[in-house]
Amino acid sequence: MDPKRYEHLTISVEPHEMRMSHWVYAPRVVDARDGRVVLDLSGGPWDLVSCSPSTAAVELLLRKYPGEHEAVCLSIRLADNSLWLEGTAVATENIEGALERAHG
Repeated sequence: MDPKRYEHLTISVEPHEMRMSHWVYAPRVVDARDGRVVLDLSGGPWDLVSCSPSTAAVELLLRKYPGEHEAVCLSIRLADNSLWLEGTAVATENIEGALERAHG
């Protein structure tokens, strides 16, 4: 997948093999204005299912490998690049733990 640009955010995927022929396409989000990494789930179990832009945010639908549970929606607000999960702000350094809790 080629990188996608939504406003100032560039979203790319970092594919990696979890098992033989089982690939996960982990998202990486960079602020193109200054090169700062907003989100990087590379090498982990989170697969990017889809991206949906709105006027205020970009929503990333993520599913944890092997995909036995419902996907979770992570929003990145365009105004300040903050991460939101189920209506709650999440610090970048805590995102993986928050995704695990939301995943159930």
